[in-house]
Amino acid sequence: MDGTFTEGWFTHPSQGLIRVFLKGGEWVFQCYTKNGQKALSKERPLDSWTWALSESAYEDFGPG
Repeated sequence: MDGTFTEGWFTHPSQGLIRVFLKGGEWVFQCYTKNGQKALSKERPLDSWTWALSESAYEDFGPG
């Protein structure tokens, strides 16, 4: 993805399905199962490289 970060669900080539969101003024992401029902990782700071490799997910999996 190009440009500024936005909240939502995305797919990443090595992280799989990720949810990007703002927490405490910082952009973070969290890895989820394919159906978006269960978190597989802790929240991690979102960097430009992770964002650049991410693509919008085809589905909206809800608030996470």
